[in-house]
Amino acid sequence: MNSVDRGFRSIIHDHRKFTHKLGYMATQLGATKGDRVWSNLLKNMVLQTEIGAYVIVEVLFRQAAHHQDRPTETPEEKLVNAARDAAIEIGGESHWVLKHLPKILHAQDIETTPGSTQDRVASFLNKEASYVDGGKYHYEYRTLHIVILEELFSINKLPCASDFAQVFFDVLNCHKWLHDVPRILHRDISMSNIMYRYHDGAVCGVLNDMDLSSLVADLEQQKATSFMRTGTPPFMAVDLLGSHKSGTVHLYRHDLESLFYVMLILSTRHRISYDGIPRANNLVKRVAPPFSEWFKSSLTWEQLGAAKDRLIFKGFPSDDPTMNTDTLFPPDSTFIGFKNWMVRLRHIMYRGFNAHVEYKNEVDLVAEGVELHSKAVDKETLGGNIQYSSFFNVMKSFAGKALRAPPVNLDT
Repeated sequence: MNSVDRGFRSIIHDHRKFTHKLGYMATQLGATKGDRVWSNLLKNMVLQTEIGAYVIVEVLFRQAAHHQDRPTETPEEKLVNAARDAAIEIGGESHWVLKHLPKILHAQDIETTPGSTQDRVASFLNKEASYVDGGKYHYEYRTLHIVILEELFSINKLPCASDFAQVFFDVLNCHKWLHDVPRILHRDISMSNIMYRYHDGAVCGVLNDMDLSSLVADLEQQKATSFMRTGTPPFMAVDLLGSHKSGTVHLYRHDLESLFYVMLILSTRHRISYDGIPRANNLVKRVAPPFSEWFKSSLTWEQLGAAKDRLIFKGFPSDDPTMNTDTLFPPDSTFIGFKNWMVRLRHIMYRGFNAHVEYKNEVDLVAEGVELHSKAVDKETLGGNIQYSSFFNVMKSFAGKALRAPPVNLDT
């Protein structure tokens, strides 16, 4: 064990004391003040170890497995460790994907006790509450969850557009590896879950926060329900924003669509303010109003899905995929390099969406005696349009320069 390992081992011991104290405090306060105390603990804290390195302490309020009467997501730390173990088994400690995965040092649940405020609220809501359409409401119990992991950095601290492009390309590569090798689907691609670290002086994108991730095999076996819909609404795929009775299973192309929305929101609503002087605070500021309605709490998921659908279809059909893009998503001048990506990726998604719609329309006509001529459109990629290789072809270079890629062919 080297000195770094010894240092982390020592600080983890101290963190365990810290988490026990935090859990005891939350449980005691929760017995009298209810769920309000939990919201005050939903923050990330950065602590410095005795060897000078930093670790992050995440305090979350997540789904409690032992209260559920249905299958639940595999815990985040189990999935992250499984992914890292798979990478190490294949390529050792130097496997390329390890640079793009979080490293969890410790994780712990603090359960609420029977008869707690949460118990009483759950009993009341399960008995009295229902959805506006009459559907039965089912309260999802929550547990205080504490995770200690190596420090990562928010993408809001990146100083230039080319660094953002590299981070997004890294995350795309990592996502494909997770899906193809350990068979893990992330399911919550958002701006806050895409982070970075430095490796040998270079910026490396990290696909963080696998709290909502699932094994692909589990998703394939489960019956689709509203409880399977996961993600951050402004970045969620159109399919997943439909009615809670739609029965849509989360697919990998839904995460690719989310990645598109992340880059869209970043490049049109933000500006890089870096002037060459390193600073500790964020360098990316929100400056523009495009897509503000996507973030309104009054907007239903169905309305948000319709707005995104209009964005994808507007201007088509057309032989020119750049039609109307200046008004659809005008990038900030500091993110102008992303315009080419946005135009091409939107065209990819239009082809997939349109192929699906045309096939469904033709299937509907079969009932009226019309012969079916179109080839079936698969749900996984919408006719081979929204898939990893399509995104790789667009994102492998930025502003005329090739981006750093893993030392493997990810298309095979």
